[in-house]
Amino acid sequence: MGRRTWGTVRRLPSGRYQARYTDHSGKQISAPSTFATKADGYRWLAKVQTELDSGRWIDPKAGKETLKVYAEHWVETRLVRGRPLAPRTAELYRAQLKNHIVPALGSTPLRQLEASAVRAWYGKLSGPAGPGQVTAAKCYRLLRAICTTAVDDNLIARNPCSIRGAGQERSTERPMFTLAQVQALVDAVEDRWRALILLAAWTGLRIGELSALRREHLDLQTGTVSVTTAVVDLVGQGRLYGPPKSAAGRRSVAIPPHIIGDLERHLRMYAQAGAHGLVFVGPKGGPIRNNNFASRVWAPAAEAAGLPAGSHLHDLRGWGATIAARHGATTKELMHRLGHASAAAALRYQRAEQERDAALAAAMSTALSQSEGTSST
Repeated sequence: MGRRTWGTVRRLPSGRYQARYTDHSGKQISAPSTFATKADGYRWLAKVQTELDSGRWIDPKAGKETLKVYAEHWVETRLVRGRPLAPRTAELYRAQLKNHIVPALGSTPLRQLEASAVRAWYGKLSGPAGPGQVTAAKCYRLLRAICTTAVDDNLIARNPCSIRGAGQERSTERPMFTLAQVQALVDAVEDRWRALILLAAWTGLRIGELSALRREHLDLQTGTVSVTTAVVDLVGQGRLYGPPKSAAGRRSVAIPPHIIGDLERHLRMYAQAGAHGLVFVGPKGGPIRNNNFASRVWAPAAEAAGLPAGSHLHDLRGWGATIAARHGATTKELMHRLGHASAAAALRYQRAEQERDAALAAAMSTALSQSEGTSST
């Protein structure tokens, strides 16, 4: 049996050679296959020692579990800023895995997941027969995050998700309402829902935040609404109340003074009693259900107000942010009002206003040129 300073190579009865070494825990590790020559065995040991010293070594026996098994465990144990995934986020990830990732790649062992397989999967997902570019981008980002953790866990050597730009969403432009359309929407809904539409439009609160809002969260003397709780309806789990989706979601938002009177009237007529009473409830006193609200309240009112087809209550967030940007809100101020930890969304609204301002400036120049041309004739 040959021996060097690190690891051993021995000749087997078959005539081939086996290379072994002892890891830091005292466990003896053998090469995944035998070698034709003793020199080949030593070369393997030298390669392993170099990778161990540089922190790049991957146990050849690691990564045997399938992507499906690892991904399910990943969702269960994933932490974001030290906190477990929000229930709605975990539900979304499981749906993406079930519908778009596991059917194509789930049975593949982690260590056998190749970049070529990921490219083929993404090509089909983002193609004409797939669910659309936005869904494909979301699923790709999820797979990339899972594989990044697998790299950190020393289960695979490198991330097979290496398609440049695949995780970037190219969403179709959401409709931008006019002030007249928003007012028409407010007038079109039943009186019970008037204050909800106004608050959604002028403060940018999400439907889950509005549904969880209680009397104690409204301070109409100072004109503020405190967002401390959000509600989600999960399949198989029912209705869950919890903190907003991120730490930035916990915020106090100033309410424009012109809707304070509508909120005061709503509290008198429609909200549940007591400090802990829900602000927005249905005619029978029950909490808002997003799907029911969308079909029974939003859809007919949106049609009556002449909003673009496919409009959602969530589009009022974009409207409110755009109005705030139009009146000079900074990136940080928009992030606060929307409850965003990232500046990306705030910058998008500011960019839209800058583009609009540039278009207005160009239009003024065009009008001046036309005026000069007319006066010279």
